[in-house]
Amino acid sequence: MRIVKFFVLGCLVLAGSARADEESAPPLIGDVVNGGKLYRANCAVCHGYDGSGQGPAAKILGKARPADHRDGSVMNSLDDRMLFGRIREGCRGANCAATMPAFADLDTLEIWDLVAFLRSLHLPLQAFFPQVDQYLVKRYTVGQIGPDEFKAGQLERIQKFAGKVDPKDLSQTTFTLFRADPRRASPELVPQEPRRLAELTKDNKLGYVFFMDFIDPRGARIPVGLALDPNFTITHLVAAGGDPGRVNELNTRFQKFIGLGKRGDKPEFATADKKDKIQAAFDVAVRRLYTIAVEAANAYEFEEKDRSWADGTF
Repeated sequence: MRIVKFFVLGCLVLAGSARADEESAPPLIGDVVNGGKLYRANCAVCHGYDGSGQGPAAKILGKARPADHRDGSVMNSLDDRMLFGRIREGCRGANCAATMPAFADLDTLEIWDLVAFLRSLHLPLQAFFPQVDQYLVKRYTVGQIGPDEFKAGQLERIQKFAGKVDPKDLSQTTFTLFRADPRRASPELVPQEPRRLAELTKDNKLGYVFFMDFIDPRGARIPVGLALDPNFTITHLVAAGGDPGRVNELNTRFQKFIGLGKRGDKPEFATADKKDKIQAAFDVAVRRLYTIAVEAANAYEFEEKDRSWADGTF
């Protein structure tokens, strides 16, 4: 059964085409099962049946690889309305990893079904903060924003608490989540416009979300989702894909870190007893993730405070 969420604004001005009306309407909660069928029929040839971006046609696209729909960092950078538009209108140009055709032959409900299925392939932001209705997203590279003293302090803390880090891991897509307008049917990605940004304040900030690579004791990179509250305390740490047995093992160990960390404190996690060498290795690996995430959040907060429209409470 499809559920349409809506609210009345008092008076409506009816204008424009039917398509404009459809796109301005509140998002639908689509049918995931039907969305899966549509995905296999229309999208899997490029994106793969598993959403990995490695479908049969991907091989002929060269470096322009289709998006990995399992990647929360990529997929949550588009809100539901943007996904709807991407499916209907296609994607071309610098903002697209690969040219994507338009699927204008699909009707409105079918596109919302596809959106629902796409959200099932990755961890959505609501999995971390169910109350989120608005959010910001920007990629920050630790040690490259602000005055020299600020940048040097970031790199010093990385070296002290995270150890040797691959430079590419210092660049993190940072999601800042807010509860500003609970009437919204689904989270809105707030555009980088001063008036809109000025509406977002410390009082309605929920926290931060990061999609990162956890390097396990065996040296394998495993995608995880990490969420911090405004005080930089860990609220969620969860494996975002892989073998189910391995995912369960990781998440069991990750549970020990929930509630740890605090703004201004040293991230000296010690969840293992003396005999558990594997958990001790997890302490080191999670401290690395946490330190990078906190510094990316610090970069966001510094940038917000440095702008004339910011309220100074971030």
